[in-house]
Amino acid sequence: MPHLDDNDTIGVKTNPKPVASTEATGLQMDGAASVTEIQAMMDKLTQQETIVTAQWDALIVSQNAFKHELSRLDILRANLGSQAVSTRSIGNVMLSQAAGTARRLSAAVNQLDLEQARVKSTLDVVEQVAELKTCVLGVTGSMGAAQDWEAAATYLHRASQIPSQVLNGAFAEEIVPTAEVPDPPNITLAQAAESLRGIFLREFEEAAKENNGSKVTRFFKLFPLIGKPDVGLDVYGRYVCQGVATRARSNLNAGTGALQSTEGFFYATALTKLFEHIAQIVEHHGGLVTIHYGEGRMVRILERLQMEADVQGGIIIETWSDERSLDRKLTDIRSYAFTFLVQSFLPAPAARTGTPRAGSPMRKGALEESSAQTGESIDMKGVDTLLSEMTVMVARWSLYCRFIALKSKVRPRAAVREVQADVLAEGRVT
Repeated sequence: MPHLDDNDTIGVKTNPKPVASTEATGLQMDGAASVTEIQAMMDKLTQQETIVTAQWDALIVSQNAFKHELSRLDILRANLGSQAVSTRSIGNVMLSQAAGTARRLSAAVNQLDLEQARVKSTLDVVEQVAELKTCVLGVTGSMGAAQDWEAAATYLHRASQIPSQVLNGAFAEEIVPTAEVPDPPNITLAQAAESLRGIFLREFEEAAKENNGSKVTRFFKLFPLIGKPDVGLDVYGRYVCQGVATRARSNLNAGTGALQSTEGFFYATALTKLFEHIAQIVEHHGGLVTIHYGEGRMVRILERLQMEADVQGGIIIETWSDERSLDRKLTDIRSYAFTFLVQSFLPAPAARTGTPRAGSPMRKGALEESSAQTGESIDMKGVDTLLSEMTVMVARWSLYCRFIALKSKVRPRAAVREVQADVLAEGRVT
């Protein structure tokens, strides 16, 4: 039987299970009655001791392994600490240097972009000044002995595309003037534009007097190029209005006074021809104005044409009113007594002499007198013809107004042509 000293007892007490078993066995041994029972108890205690010893050895072995692992963890912690220190040094030294280098590179790139933009802007200004000098010399040369008005207008138009800050800048004033053209470019171009304006107006008016359509169109196209579109539209408006007035007077004076008196729809036809002529001008010339002057600029000419239409139409209406004696007819209609209608509402006269017979001379004379008075005051057939002519005039005016209203707006060309077809087709009096 092994001997248990104090240390062994203490070692066993560290495990609750053996201690509890020992206390229980001790209580049983106190109640043992024989040596055999004591020996059995001692065998059990020996087995328990063996188990506890094995457990203790295993615990010691595992404790050594734990110590080994803790040692490894301590080594790893030391390595990690050194790595952390190295990482912080890299972040503080190497990365900060890289960040500073990146900032310097970015600033250098931005400065390079700025310098490049400045160089490009300078080159643009130099090119624009060179273009300006070409235009100035081209304008003066074209207006000289060559008298190439199209080329001069084209040079002025090219010069108008150059920014004003370049045109009026000190650099242009220093570079552009030459011995032949010593003035600053803005003054030279302004004087050239004003000179060309006068020349184009003179040539246009001469072409209009000669009725030279191609020459009129030639100079009409040049006004926008020299920056004078309103002048071109005004002079062109006067030109077409003169044509409208001449055609209207020709149509009105086409027949003699007797023809105007006998032809019932003469003035309606003259008014219709006036509207047709204006519609043809608007349709045929509108594309030319839009191409060279821009969308919507035809409205300015339409305004002048409408003023001329009012004048010529007023002349036709006044002549028609005088020729047809419209005021006298209206006066007669207002003063007409409607004798038959009034007599139908009056009471029957007293039968002093009795009712006349159907063939009585008295009754026949009264009817003839009443009919004669009515025929002398109002010509009903003439009134009917007058109303028919007025109806035709109003219908043509309505079609004309629709056409002008559509042309004054941005509408599809098909709709405008449809209305024009109505004016040209339905507007003719047969």
